[in-house]
Amino acid sequence: MVSTLKVFYQNAFHHLKTTGSIAPSSRFLAQAMIKHVKHQGKPLCILEAGPGTGPFTKRIAALIDEQDHLDLCELNEQFVEYLKQMIQENPKLNRHKTQIEIHHKPVQELTGENRYDYIISGLPFNNFEPEQVREILDKYKRLLKPEGTLSFFEYAGIRPLKPFLTHGREKARVKAVDSILREFLGQYEKERIWVPWNLPPSIVHICRFQ
Repeated sequence: MVSTLKVFYQNAFHHLKTTGSIAPSSRFLAQAMIKHVKHQGKPLCILEAGPGTGPFTKRIAALIDEQDHLDLCELNEQFVEYLKQMIQENPKLNRHKTQIEIHHKPVQELTGENRYDYIISGLPFNNFEPEQVREILDKYKRLLKPEGTLSFFEYAGIRPLKPFLTHGREKARVKAVDSILREFLGQYEKERIWVPWNLPPSIVHICRFQ
């Protein structure tokens, strides 16, 4: 199997805007992202948006039972192929291979409402256009069950600093994304987890819509 680092850096270099990372996520970040994933006496349905090379996927797979279902929504074709291979070759993932489905499409194109108990999002909102951020967050609200939990992360300090490091259209974009995320978090954030042991250090946002 091609090494995780090779696949990651090949894509991070060529698709930085959509990959949004300069290094693979650490196990500490992964643990924070899945902190609230737990069984409640019923089968779970979980969505991971933007799994990349699967650092969160492996942690989620270690938690699910035979009745649970995990959807992986990934836009990058090379990451999709890597995930398929990883599911076949990693024993912890392979035993759940019939429960894991990969969707090679934007998360906005997923259908249905109130489908998921948990949404784990690795999408780099700070790199997106404001309307795209709003569209994805609205989609999460429709896809998540009323009692469900959304987890997403961002690199610490990036959003407050970016307006001072940019100008023109980019500065306007950054400020608009910041405004959308501030409003969203003000309404729905229930917990904020500081993860220093990641490159760069990160903040995990835990959100619920009830």
